[in-house]
Amino acid sequence: MKTLITRTGCTIVLLMMAHVAGATDDQATSVDEQALTLLKKTADFIAGSRSISLAFEYGFDAVQATGQKIEFGGMRKVMARRPDRARIEFTRRDGTEGDLLFDGKQVTLVNKNNNLYSTADRSGDVGTVLDFVADKLGVPIPLRDFLGPDPATVLTQGLVAARYGGEATIAGVVCDHLAFRTDAVDYQIWISRGEQPLPQRLVITYREAEGQPQFWARFLKWDINPELGDALFVYEPDATAEEIPFIAPSTVSIATGDGQ
Repeated sequence: MKTLITRTGCTIVLLMMAHVAGATDDQATSVDEQALTLLKKTADFIAGSRSISLAFEYGFDAVQATGQKIEFGGMRKVMARRPDRARIEFTRRDGTEGDLLFDGKQVTLVNKNNNLYSTADRSGDVGTVLDFVADKLGVPIPLRDFLGPDPATVLTQGLVAARYGGEATIAGVVCDHLAFRTDAVDYQIWISRGEQPLPQRLVITYREAEGQPQFWARFLKWDINPELGDALFVYEPDATAEEIPFIAPSTVSIATGDGQ
């Protein structure tokens, strides 16, 4: 006699097969213009905002030597004012907290738990500076592609396939489900319908990495064009804070190990 869990498992498998039955080999290398149009619409909407505030939770796989995947993650709040102000507040699941601030002239990374901070002189637009922080300073910045001046170009770079997955509801929000494949990753994005087409969920699969790990994010709150004053982006250390160089990012970084 089959147990309840076995019967349930069979039912889930059959439902999954029904959902993907329409997929063909041709769709793996075809571009659905509807999916592409919706992606560009949300990217252009975000890029056109004067300022932005969002909060999201995320998780990412760390593939072990045995092949087992262990998930890590946390919460982030992002505040950005174009062209050259940004603040990212971090909370990891292990309790580590910190901030990344950019005031137009300087980048500051703060580890609140140990009262440590690092600074680097840097100017430019938000997207360029966050790329510098991630690529040159070794501090991962998940979802930074949405904060640059032209996210549509970044999100479609190397695109080899796009598919419209239909209507889906995420946390009570009716969305369009889109699936894309680039030369290196697969990613899915759920975008809310209506006057503010904003991402509600994102899943990225790194096909070329061993074990094909995934990164996911669930967007909890969006605020378009909020009032964000200059003081929000400036770090004022207290008398006990210790400054250390970026030469050892793993010491101060509250983002060590995070997926991109």
